[in-house]
Amino acid sequence: MIRYIKIANDKKRDAEVTFRSFNPKPKIKLVLASGEAIVNKKVLKSSSVNSIKALLNKHSSKPEDARADLVADDLVAGDPEIDLELTGKFLDDVSRVYVNEQEKPVFRVRKIEKIYSPEAELKEEREPKYNECNITGDAVVNWTGKKMPIAKIYNKLVFNKKYQLKHINGLTYDFLFDMARQLSDSQSLMMLAGGKSGKEPLVLSDGGKPYRAFLEGRVKKDKYCLILHLTDQELKSLPKK
Repeated sequence: MIRYIKIANDKKRDAEVTFRSFNPKPKIKLVLASGEAIVNKKVLKSSSVNSIKALLNKHSSKPEDARADLVADDLVAGDPEIDLELTGKFLDDVSRVYVNEQEKPVFRVRKIEKIYSPEAELKEEREPKYNECNITGDAVVNWTGKKMPIAKIYNKLVFNKKYQLKHINGLTYDFLFDMARQLSDSQSLMMLAGGKSGKEPLVLSDGGKPYRAFLEGRVKKDKYCLILHLTDQELKSLPKK
């Protein structure tokens, strides 16, 4: 599926271009001794009846500090953690199910977003915010003018996603090539932002997570590469005691 992003340059002129996941396929692949390709399959490890929590609950009448020893004795004496009819079966066409502390399915789920401080202390609990896409349509992704040297930014942020921007015609080629050239010459990343204020993080799809975005440019003769780096984590030194 082709995905579009509307981006503006330093002159506030915008164009809609495409972007794709920047994950090149490995040149080396694993095969069987016969040369056949390896096929990954999901295998059932155990059911809720045979989980460690369920095995501990079988000794709920015993003192809590003795339950682990009793379960260990059960494991030595037999294989209560294995369902001989189900364990090892191949799975396909599965759906996610939410369970409670007793590992029973629940049908009404209330999601809570937890906000932590840099010291890993819980600051706030709130209803998750539904974020709308702000990279295409009427929304424009803007250059903020904030450049960060490549040599320094990798010590400050954790980039967990990256996408390659691509032109769709000759005009957008010139548009993106000029961006890449500016960033390549300065050896820096340009911070991007969107939203009505022009300062908000980017949301790539409706209901998606907000990310701070940085654009990297590379140029080789008449070829260019524009990489959109996304981050939602910042590297900070440990607090001093």
